[in-house]
Amino acid sequence: MADEITFWDFSRSQALSRYNGSSIDVREIAELCALRAQTEAVDPELPSADEMVGIHPLALKRPRRWEAAIAAMIYASSGQIALREEIIKGRELLDRLPKPDRSALTVSRMLALVPAMTAGFRFSRQSQTFNPEANRYPEGARFLSALLEERPALDVEIGLCAHRAGVSNPVLPEHVSPTGATRMVAFVAALLDNSRATRRTVSVSQQTATDRAAGTVNSLVFLHYAREGKLEHFLRTLDQHADDIRAVLARHNAVSATCFRFTPLDPFSEVVERDMEEAFGPGWTGAPTDPRWRSGGTLDSAVEDAKGKMARFMRDAPLDIDHLLRRHKDSETPSERGVSALHWFDRHQRQSLDVRARYDVAFHHRLALTTLEKDGVGIGMERGWDAYQWLAWSAAYGSARAPMPLLYARSSTEPASHVSLRSFNLRQFW
Repeated sequence: MADEITFWDFSRSQALSRYNGSSIDVREIAELCALRAQTEAVDPELPSADEMVGIHPLALKRPRRWEAAIAAMIYASSGQIALREEIIKGRELLDRLPKPDRSALTVSRMLALVPAMTAGFRFSRQSQTFNPEANRYPEGARFLSALLEERPALDVEIGLCAHRAGVSNPVLPEHVSPTGATRMVAFVAALLDNSRATRRTVSVSQQTATDRAAGTVNSLVFLHYAREGKLEHFLRTLDQHADDIRAVLARHNAVSATCFRFTPLDPFSEVVERDMEEAFGPGWTGAPTDPRWRSGGTLDSAVEDAKGKMARFMRDAPLDIDHLLRRHKDSETPSERGVSALHWFDRHQRQSLDVRARYDVAFHHRLALTTLEKDGVGIGMERGWDAYQWLAWSAAYGSARAPMPLLYARSSTEPASHVSLRSFNLRQFW
């Protein structure tokens, strides 16, 4: 990959998606920009091919020309005309790289990775502790170092929430957004296909239509379907969502050098349940036996933060499970798995706030440990990103001060616009 870039279009319009997986040289970036501008009727001011070839990968010479080349690659792949204040964040990422990584950078490798990271991840100097809206530069540098390292394998973990019709709408759409899912995978491929690892594997995890969906899908969503007598429809929709994601991953596997695989969430959840049993005993209510969970530690702080976040989802009134069971059995599509899911939901709702918070922290801690054990990286694509999740990851990597190879993709509720990256959104595409 020293002399070529593997191109992926992760823009809203997908105007250049026919070139996905193609190998291009630096000079061809200008051609792709011209094609996009013509298709989208946009007239950005971008450098010529000769100007891009002549840049220094670390911007040590002619820095404005370097910035123009970064802007061109951001536009070619994302369709966004980045502001200078957004472009120069890429320089700070490079400044924080270890010297061996900096010396290994070629122009093509830098233009393959730095613009993609700048477009897809928001960074801030103010994120010295937790910031739900931005990533820290130390994490960005560690993530980029992992991509630049010559290694036999690089594993990536991505978890997805259940796909909903909207934040305030407790309904599942019939299908996952094909454009949204395609953009997510294209963005990840833009990073991994241009890494120096020999083998790249991306595991995309999502809840499938099993009992545990009653505990992992938002309770308001599950209750909506249960009260309507449409639990089997809920479960069939989860099946369809899994098929939709599998189809998107299969299409990308046909042209990407990175292996994308769909991973049902249940096997991972079973590991987390064993972690809980070992740490807190039966029912997960006992005092922690694992010193990592002792009072005053990072995981304990994460649990306290999670309790504050989750308290608003606790039900005041007891759940009338018998009514919901009758509603399901009298529905047009009664099923055994619907009955089983209702019983799981009842058990989950009976859990105390302490237990629920412990489980959620244990879930994210186990995800971090899995990534650490594989020496991999994590890419956050789910909608939620809270302090307790960050603390759970931090505990695996030593402390809240230690940089970890986890970055969350951009999320925005602003109206779509070609100008600036502020409205650019890749995360949880529903």
